[in-house]
Amino acid sequence: MVSFIAPAWVRRIALVGATAWLLSTVVGCGSRDEPLVVNGRVEVDDVHVGSKIGGRVQEVNFVEGERVNAGEVIVLLEEGELAAQLDRAKASAAQAKAELDLLLAGTRQEDIARAEAVVEAHSAEVRLRKKGFREEEVLEAEAQVASARSDLQFASAEFTRAVALFEKGATDRREFDNKKAALETAQAKMDIALQRRSLYRSGSRPEEIAMAEARLAEALADLERLKNGSRPEEIAAERAAVEAATAQIARLQSQLEETRILAPSEAVIETLDLERGDLVRAGEAVAVLNLKKSPWVRCYVPENRLGTVNPGDVVEVRVDSFPNEVFSGKVRRLSAEAEFTPRNIQTPEKRSELVFEMKVDVPDGGEKLRAGMYADVTIGSRTR
Repeated sequence: MVSFIAPAWVRRIALVGATAWLLSTVVGCGSRDEPLVVNGRVEVDDVHVGSKIGGRVQEVNFVEGERVNAGEVIVLLEEGELAAQLDRAKASAAQAKAELDLLLAGTRQEDIARAEAVVEAHSAEVRLRKKGFREEEVLEAEAQVASARSDLQFASAEFTRAVALFEKGATDRREFDNKKAALETAQAKMDIALQRRSLYRSGSRPEEIAMAEARLAEALADLERLKNGSRPEEIAAERAAVEAATAQIARLQSQLEETRILAPSEAVIETLDLERGDLVRAGEAVAVLNLKKSPWVRCYVPENRLGTVNPGDVVEVRVDSFPNEVFSGKVRRLSAEAEFTPRNIQTPEKRSELVFEMKVDVPDGGEKLRAGMYADVTIGSRTR
């Protein structure tokens, strides 16, 4: 058997190697009092912006990489069609409101007076048709026609003057309405006078008497309706029409606001690929914004070191891009559930494979930390 004695330099190398292996083994086993370094990646919160209605692009005000402030318009969609619909809805609402106000105001006294005059005239007509006519009554009817014609001419002239003054703004609406009502009353009296004269001249047949009674009944019904005013059902229906028109305006205004795609907060535009004239679908994201909030690191803590860190702890964060700079981080949360858990855990070595997600805020990362960077997080360092 031949023995071999290694040279001194070989023995020294072997001794150094054994010492290094021993130190690495001790560190690898890890004392719970030593700092723990875990790896992770930097993330930045972003938001996808778009429109709920879609449409054709009218303006693109920013490009990728530019900064935007909260409320600035990133993309503007064409709004002409919606604006026209909104104007039409406002006109419909105004009309419905005017009709509701008319119902709530009730019947004007001049309308009731005119209806009473019509009832009285039809009542006289019925009486005359039933009792027959004398020569004197015929002559009287002729005189009433002449009088009614004179009144009608006067009322017509007064109404013509009222129209001219109203158009010039020299009179109010009430005066205009009074002249109009007077003209209508004079016209009604003229019609009745003509009918009466015709009746007196020819006499009345039974069917003519029946028709006169029917006209009287209709006039009485109109008078009763005017005196009673609008029914509650009519007012409720018109009020519902006003509410529906108001809701339509609100819906169109909301859609009109959706033509302006705004930045929700201060951010940097990460993705924006649109040109004027492009069509955008409803609900489609047109831009991705990196919010100007502090970056954070997503990393994982081994199960056997979970007790060394808690939410709120201060940790150190390092990235390869700035090797000489240490960023201060703060543990935001630790996951309550382990990941990559095997079905059967039987040995301490297997238990050490369990990890828990940890999120670390880096408020002083500023513009230096970018999404996707790899980061080393030191737990239990002196800065803690």
